[in-house]
Amino acid sequence: MEATARMDHPKGHTTVTLSIDDRRANLRDALIAFLDALGDRQFHLSFIEPAKFPEVLPTTWVELTNRHWIEEVDENGALCKFTSFGYVMALRISGCADEAQFREDLGKLCKVLKDSLKGRTTESLIDLYAVVKESGLPEAFVKNAIDADLIGEILGRIGAEWLGDSYFIRVPPNFGLTPL
Repeated sequence: MEATARMDHPKGHTTVTLSIDDRRANLRDALIAFLDALGDRQFHLSFIEPAKFPEVLPTTWVELTNRHWIEEVDENGALCKFTSFGYVMALRISGCADEAQFREDLGKLCKVLKDSLKGRTTESLIDLYAVVKESGLPEAFVKNAIDADLIGEILGRIGAEWLGDSYFIRVPPNFGLTPL
């Protein structure tokens, strides 16, 4: 079943059936627009206001929610935000995940986290602010990387995670290895 959309026409409203390619393009364009609007901020603390994205079709909003790429944060659907999975998908679809600078930044993060394990046979804990200082990366980048497990999702390696609700990052002894 193809999606229909109401389009403004000089002689009134017309209902147009969109092809699957048009719907896919709108989904891709929506994710890229959301990522651009996010900028260098934390994805889980930043809101997507549907009213600011009139080019996103109603069917696309439904698709984004059904795929769990965004979630509504209020009852009226006036505010949404990326889920971790949606943020990763936006990075992939936009091509950001393949950009040299993005990969270099993930590498810097991995180095600091891996260095925290030197001389240990068990997990290490490292403070977020120590990671930011040692890596030279923005705090939001580090938080997004840990929140969305970018090391696992983008690099395909065993990543790190937050220790509960603290600003400590738990680095497992098998950090950086390819999962079995």
